[in-house]
Amino acid sequence: MPASTLSSWALLVWEELNARQLDAQAIFQAAGLAPSKLSNTVARFPLANMTQLWDLAAQASGDDGFGIAAGGRWNPTTFHALGFAWLASNSLGEALHRMARYGRFLNDGLDYSLLSEQVRYRFRITISRDRQQVAANGPSSDAGIVALLKMCRQLLGEGFSPMEITCPHAPNGASILLERIARCPIRYGQEYIELVIDRHDMERKLPSGNDELTQAHEQIILKHMASLNQEQLSARVQLAILEQLPSGNIKEADIAAHLGLSARTLQRRLLEEGVSFQNLLQASRQTLAGQYIRDEHLSISEIAYLLGFSEQANFTRAFKRWYGVSPTQFRADAAVAS
Repeated sequence: MPASTLSSWALLVWEELNARQLDAQAIFQAAGLAPSKLSNTVARFPLANMTQLWDLAAQASGDDGFGIAAGGRWNPTTFHALGFAWLASNSLGEALHRMARYGRFLNDGLDYSLLSEQVRYRFRITISRDRQQVAANGPSSDAGIVALLKMCRQLLGEGFSPMEITCPHAPNGASILLERIARCPIRYGQEYIELVIDRHDMERKLPSGNDELTQAHEQIILKHMASLNQEQLSARVQLAILEQLPSGNIKEADIAAHLGLSARTLQRRLLEEGVSFQNLLQASRQTLAGQYIRDEHLSISEIAYLLGFSEQANFTRAFKRWYGVSPTQFRADAAVAS
């Protein structure tokens, strides 16, 4: 299946073209894209056509800074449910972990990763190895960097700046503007986008965090990811796990039957995607445990039930393995920190 991106990313191009009184309709049609799909919040455009659109739009504007201007138009609805889950995250680190986990919902031709180092984190976006024929271009890369900066500043305030940024293209006429917006050193020509962020900025607790909202929006994301690519079984399995966790002990055979597969077929196809059922089950439980434990209205026993543990003691052992402390201690530490 060809790589694709949410049409709402193209909407930024449409808005910027119209603001400059350029013929957006003609430019979209020249790129092979239907403007009528822009009103559908979950419609998708082929990535190859999107790359052409960025090039045509920048050429029509005659401005190297077109991508910077378009990226500045980012708002939470641009990224659908992921945009709202971002705003409700408990920290910038949690938000970027979420971006790394669900970024393919936005653009399934890219890989997203978050690496923790001693005093900093690196958030990187690269073109997937199997999508190398779709090259990143200057306008789209600039738009992505500016959008990421805007997202981070919506969480941490306008005073935030990364320690360093890596930009895929060579310096151009808009580089000074990009550096002025970033307020940090920028490296060029490395074939990926990367933000290097101070650990304190990443881990600082945000008063705007809301676990109930992030959980609801993650469910929406997973449903769209599952329907986006029926061949990607792991997304469908994760969604089924989340839906059935409160029913009790989740079994691989039950999930397989729910998806109309044999347990053996489920195992084989997940292995082909580089994951296992237990990996997905533990990842789902760990993510939800971290969200539920911050909700003081839920008792420890209720959280254990919601995560499908038959006994609270089993949940406590699992939680300590995931987070290094017991659920009770984690909740007490979180209360002191707030």
